Amino acid sequence: MRPSTPTELTRPQLFQRLWREPLSSVAADLGLSASGLAKLCDRTAIPYPTRGHWAKARAGRAAPAPDLPPAPAGVSHRILITPGQPMARRTPVRLSPEDRRQQLLEVAARIIVQDGLHALTIKRVAREAGLTAPRAYHFFPTVDDLMAALARRELEAIRAARTHRINTAERPAERLRLSTVTYLRQVAERGVLLQTLQNAPGVRRALRGEQRAIRADNTHVVASRFSESHHIPADVARAATTVLTSAVLRTGRILARGRLDLALAEILASEIVEAGNRRLAARFQAPPAGDVEDA
Repeated sequence: MRPSTPTELTRPQLFQRLWREPLSSVAADLGLSASGLAKLCDRTAIPYPTRGHWAKARAGRAAPAPDLPPAPAGVSHRILITPGQPMARRTPVRLSPEDRRQQLLEVAARIIVQDGLHALTIKRVAREAGLTAPRAYHFFPTVDDLMAALARRELEAIRAARTHRINTAERPAERLRLSTVTYLRQVAERGVLLQTLQNAPGVRRALRGEQRAIRADNTHVVASRFSESHHIPADVARAATTVLTSAVLRTGRILARGRLDLALAEILASEIVEAGNRRLAARFQAPPAGDVEDA
């Protein structure tokens, strides 16, 4: 029998009930339709199990419940549920388009790190961000678009951190060390998410051309400086830069997979790059007093 009086629950209480029993059962107990309760949860940013969860639970293969996100602006900690009546809509949170886009990326990053790529859907991201699915689709028409945008953001953050640290150095050898070390430290911080994203075929396809162009530009700049400062043939400087950069990137991939300690990764990669530059310079001229020039 459906209740005739309102029920008051906190967001955590409703969240816990939804992960203990099916949404349809909770809805019936509260005097709502299943779709009505789902809409209430979407508006109040309360995650609930997706279709197929309870079948997996009976087989012992269900994913654990996610964390309950903070309540969106305008949503009370306590929710009054009136049987048979729709919930009043909360006051929309007016974020700029860019802030909203970044919010969706943050939610997507959290889902991927917690539950893996398979758990990422536009609908889930929208729900956990307190938006309707159509609104989220406006920013990211497909999951691949969302993942590619997130990967671009992570890669840009790594590049920005390297540039900032390099610009603080006064001596060429210090720039060389900071470039390598900063990259590896960023990988240690962001690598799990970035490696996961780059394993997705859609992300690889979307970024392949962009990353190839960025690497080519960086190689040209670094190799040109090295060639000019040490009178090394341009093709040799370019080849050396490509090889040494590949060694650093490979070190970063091993680090991101947890197969190498950060401190050891920094030592290995720095030694490889510095020794490679010094030995190459020595083959074409006597080593100058001081440091070997690099990017």
